[in-house]
Amino acid sequence: MRFAWITAVKDWRRHRHDPLGLILWIGLPFIVGVLLTMVAGGKEGPQPRAHVLVVDEDDTFLSGFLVGAMSQDAMGGLIQAEEVERESGRARIGGGDASALLIIPEGFGQAVLEEKPANLHLITNPAQIILPGIVEEVLSVLVDATFYLHRLIGEDLRELAAGPPDGQNVFPDARVAAFSVKVNKIMDRLSRYLFPPAIQLEAAPEDDSGESGGGLNVALLFLPSILFMSLLFMAQGLSMDFWYERDKKTLRRIVCSPQTVVAFLTGKLVSGVGIMAGVSIIAISVGYAYFGLRFETLPLALLWTILSGAFLLLLMTAIQVFTPSQRAGGILSMAIMLPLMMVGGSFFPFEAMPSGMAAIGRLTPNGWALEQLKRVLLDTVEIQPIALSFVGLVFIGWLLFMLSVRRLATVFVRD
Repeated sequence: MRFAWITAVKDWRRHRHDPLGLILWIGLPFIVGVLLTMVAGGKEGPQPRAHVLVVDEDDTFLSGFLVGAMSQDAMGGLIQAEEVERESGRARIGGGDASALLIIPEGFGQAVLEEKPANLHLITNPAQIILPGIVEEVLSVLVDATFYLHRLIGEDLRELAAGPPDGQNVFPDARVAAFSVKVNKIMDRLSRYLFPPAIQLEAAPEDDSGESGGGLNVALLFLPSILFMSLLFMAQGLSMDFWYERDKKTLRRIVCSPQTVVAFLTGKLVSGVGIMAGVSIIAISVGYAYFGLRFETLPLALLWTILSGAFLLLLMTAIQVFTPSQRAGGILSMAIMLPLMMVGGSFFPFEAMPSGMAAIGRLTPNGWALEQLKRVLLDTVEIQPIALSFVGLVFIGWLLFMLSVRRLATVFVRD
């Protein structure tokens, strides 16, 4: 163990004199993570909102109701409607200043009351895809609502559209009362379908103490993704160290000396895991503080991340020692690492991937370990599964370690 520790200290000193390598391993994923977090809207998550410019040429109660139905408050913040003139609206939508332009033509309200054809002109922004689609869906829902409303009280609406009887400025009291009674009976008949609704929602009070883990948002999903990207970069870079040791004849001297290859490889592993542990402690601690996660799960998250880093380092080491040259080892390790990053949830969280690709990604080594870390961060981990995961990770890592030891003691050193 003394020789293993000397080997680890020697590597730490050598890496200290190569700060650029450490900066690249740590800085690149960190920069990517910051950019993706900013794109995702920070820790509060994104708030998609369609900006709709409305040209109301009808200027009636129903056209005003349509604008109000599409307002920000009515649609839960998904749509923000702004009334503009036709020329101004066309110029702004042409310049990409909104998600859509809605033109309500003159006679729209009368046509709706009489159940006659009426056209709403919707011009969408071709530079956007999701937000204009939300606007179209909202309008289609309003069209369906108008259809069913006419099936219930269409005759009364047409009578209202015709206006009061000749010689009167308002409808007779009896007609207004009859209409009210009819609406009341319809609501009573539909009450068993509408009240209570088929789906019940229970509002839970917000926990301001910070003990709830901060909630799930898109930015939080990138934390384990970027962390495992950094671990993969470090594992690939540290595994290339064996070619440096071979070129300096260190491996040949180890085989000829009383020291064992096991002790030497253990020292290299301790050195690499030490660097990974330092990065993991800083990154996860900052993430816990930033997202307000429960600090009770921090030790488990650190332990799992460091163990996963050791596993990835052993995997990359096995790849290096079984390749015939340094160039082949670099190409092969990069060819394996980049697809693992892309499919294994480092570039995009599994929640943002197609279900089929996400299912494949969760079967990759880094994807599987990433999912376990995500459960720890979200405080949804169970003791028995995570304990079995620890055992499995240690066992497979031990197999990779012994495989690399055997290769180092034979072919890799003689070459």
